Amino acid sequence: MSRVTGGPEEPDRMQLGRRLREAREYVGLSQEEVAFALSVSRPAVGHIESGTRKVEAFELNKLSELYGRTVDYLLTGNAPADDTRVAFLARATKGMSDSDMDELARFAAFLKNSPKSKRRAP
Repeated sequence: MSRVTGGPEEPDRMQLGRRLREAREYVGLSQEEVAFALSVSRPAVGHIESGTRKVEAFELNKLSELYGRTVDYLLTGNAPADDTRVAFLARATKGMSDSDMDELARFAAFLKNSPKSKRRAP
């Protein structure tokens, strides 16, 4: 008998691990890159994602920053409405040079302050 992934019978640690894996893959990071950022081994990241290793609070906070997701989302699966846009932007800007990021920031500020943008604001 198979279980529905993410269903209520899936243990919390396994759900957390699944969300962490999905978030990592979404932003295009390897387990090796995440392991380096957390100062743990690559197998430790695999164990976290499979739900066989607990995640320390400081690790969860770092993963939240790396993946552009809230800790609440990683723990519960409840995502803010604009969470997917943030993750998209993180993926789209990965690997950009500092000067390209500066230019992008200037363009974002320009768009934010444009008269057309101000008309759409609530």
